[in-house]
Amino acid sequence: MRFFKQMTVLAATMCASMCVTIGVAVADSQAGGAELLGTELTPLGSDPAASADGIIPAWTGGLTRPPAGYVKGNDHIDPYANDQRLFTITAKNADQYKDKLSQGQLALLARSPETFRMDVYPTRRSCALPQHVYDATKQNARTSRLVNDGNGIEGARIGVPFPVPKTAVEIYWNHNFHWQGHGYHAKTSGANVYADGTIISIVREDWRYNYYADPQFVGQDLDNRQFVWMGIWSAPVRFNGSGFSMTNTIDQVERPREGFMFRPDLRKIIRATPAVATYDGPLSTSEGLRQNDNMFMFGGAPDRYDWRIVGKREIYVPYNAYKATMTTVADEDLMTPIHLNPDYLRYELHRVWEIEAKLKDGYRSTYGRRIFYADEDSWIFLLGDLYDNDDELVRVQHGFIKNYYEAPACVLEFDVMYDLALGRYNVDHLKNKFGPAQLDYETDPGDFGSSALKRKVGR
Repeated sequence: MRFFKQMTVLAATMCASMCVTIGVAVADSQAGGAELLGTELTPLGSDPAASADGIIPAWTGGLTRPPAGYVKGNDHIDPYANDQRLFTITAKNADQYKDKLSQGQLALLARSPETFRMDVYPTRRSCALPQHVYDATKQNARTSRLVNDGNGIEGARIGVPFPVPKTAVEIYWNHNFHWQGHGYHAKTSGANVYADGTIISIVREDWRYNYYADPQFVGQDLDNRQFVWMGIWSAPVRFNGSGFSMTNTIDQVERPREGFMFRPDLRKIIRATPAVATYDGPLSTSEGLRQNDNMFMFGGAPDRYDWRIVGKREIYVPYNAYKATMTTVADEDLMTPIHLNPDYLRYELHRVWEIEAKLKDGYRSTYGRRIFYADEDSWIFLLGDLYDNDDELVRVQHGFIKNYYEAPACVLEFDVMYDLALGRYNVDHLKNKFGPAQLDYETDPGDFGSSALKRKVGR
């Protein structure tokens, strides 16, 4: 009976999603969903049942405690280090698995048949969050609503805004609001990696304060602010000492991202250009490999695209990325030419929501179409296939998640953007040089803004 009810809910959800665009019927986005959470569905809205063949196990709560021997602040001990690889997908056998692969994965396999592979391990549904986030998510299911034609949300706090989504743009919001605490600090690394093996290292120290996730802020106190974010670069050399302090707004159409940049060559704080920060202006350190709106897979305003749910399916996706994020992993070992070193990557079979964003008539963008695959247990985008305006697949994104079990919090730990034509790629938000992020960092809104940025870069 429970399985029948879940399938009925899923079918109704998908039907509604395909029949409604973000500009229609947005006010009725969550009716009737709250009572399913924690009963027919998990607390975040995923199907708790195992797959029919048992390959995807039932969700039993995820990882909620660190393994024995873990010391907070040190590398995360891989709780699945003893798992044996089940099989490997290569260009030679890709056709056997193509119904569980994205077009982007197939393209990567075809482009690098001798070196790119996907090692598949047992599926571990590790994602878990604190109880207060589950409680907030259940409340959101009663009160969350889309506003301004889907470009903003109201009535949501702390947890997933739309745990029982009816439109693709609600899944976009779920991804962008996945919980990772309200105070964040990390020293991140990344790189631009060229086909000849050249690695241009990128190092940035980040601080974030999340209004949305802080229980002390309610309702109108958010003032259309999701989080404030400060970052200071120390590499590459030409960006050494550069910094920014930005406010990520919720409705970026009503009020684009805003903030300040520090230019060390001018020794001056300047105001950032809002439209560039909100849409597909080039990300300064990526050397043309990434735009501002595809940091964190996709975090720009949704208004220039028509969004639809393609369906829910099982796909081999990056998951439980503990091995790749150890501080013992050197850049030159992980960042091999053309693609990341498969020796450090783990893929598992998971259920995902496949959604499409198609550029509206009258708008211009680098990408005419984007396909995202959102993990059902965390709502994080794990894969992205990006098509140009001639509908040719040109870039592929892989998002690598893991559970910070000391919180617990399932987070997007880092992601990679592959350029299919040129054989180069960009890695962002990696932690292999400096260790895990702090998700309980003590900070507040007063630690951000132009004056705070000036103080930080002046040290």
